[in-house]
Amino acid sequence: PVSVGMSMDIASIDTISEINMDYTATIFLRQRWTDERLCFDGNKSLSLDGRLVEMLWVPDTFIVDSKRSFLHDVTVENRLIRIYPNGTVLYAIRYGNT
Repeated sequence: PVSVGMSMDIASIDTISEINMDYTATIFLRQRWTDERLCFDGNKSLSLDGRLVEMLWVPDTFIVDSKRSFLHDVTVENRLIRIYPNGTVLYAIRYGNT
């Protein structure tokens, strides 16, 4: 099993609908785990393009009772992947959730 650390910040609550009994929020989600297969020699981390996330294992994280979630993608999807020499992966995304 892989131990995944997680933190989540609510950046904003964008809309509240009393009729639909829901709200839409912008959320920053950060996850961290170690994958020994990604260890490398060096003393600096590597920041990867978010499009490379398709090539890595990432946790299947979801919010219970969420009606809809979407990645923010003003010019590109708002994702960050940083890999440290010991194989630790930081995966951060900004997304909207209703």
